Amino acid sequence: MLCFQFAVGVTNDLADLPSDRLAHPSKPLVTGALASREALGIFILALSVAVVVAASVGIGPLAIGLVGFADGLLYDLRLKGTPFAWLAFAAGVGLLPAYAWFGATNGLPPTLLGVAGMAVLAGAALAFANALADLEKDAAAGTRTVATMLGRDRTLALDVCLVAVLQGVVLATTFLSGPEAAPIAVEVAGACIGWAGLRLSAARREGLRRFGWEVQAIAVAIMGVGWLAALSSAGLLGR
Repeated sequence: MLCFQFAVGVTNDLADLPSDRLAHPSKPLVTGALASREALGIFILALSVAVVVAASVGIGPLAIGLVGFADGLLYDLRLKGTPFAWLAFAAGVGLLPAYAWFGATNGLPPTLLGVAGMAVLAGAALAFANALADLEKDAAAGTRTVATMLGRDRTLALDVCLVAVLQGVVLATTFLSGPEAAPIAVEVAGACIGWAGLRLSAARREGLRRFGWEVQAIAVAIMGVGWLAALSSAGLLGR
């Protein structure tokens, strides 16, 4: 997955090179520290390693990895800078638990598919928070994103609603599955960090909002670890 992400990241920087010359002059491709031909070589190497390693595990992980890679390319080349960019972001986050679990166990229990569905919601929430972080810059550049289309307040409201749903489902299913102290403590910590991130995303300063979406991403990861531990302990993810 790391190599798939390298390939997607290189594609993103190559596609953004014209706009980065104006908005991000310190990037390696813009300064000339890295040539486009060298970036293309990194892309080919990263994608080749990703395909070979995923295929060595099995056809399932390879297929899921390639779907995730295609989703990343769709974001880079078509949806980025549009009001629909969050869809690709959300789908990519949703594929992560499925990719990891299938690679480790060679199967996807029904409960894990539910986890993947919740990861899609988490990805959407993070995409909204990320769009909020770049609101002024995107508005000044005339870039249509979900935040410039809906406005600050409605985008923030959507982010809050998704986070509330995510946390409610995670905590409720943990308690219903026969709670243990450790997973609950991890989930509660993640929930608190998530609300702190939302508070930062509501700030007027761009720097605070950017920090806010990063804090929300950390919170999602923490809650995800706690939730998977709780579900596994209850025997809902197989043995």
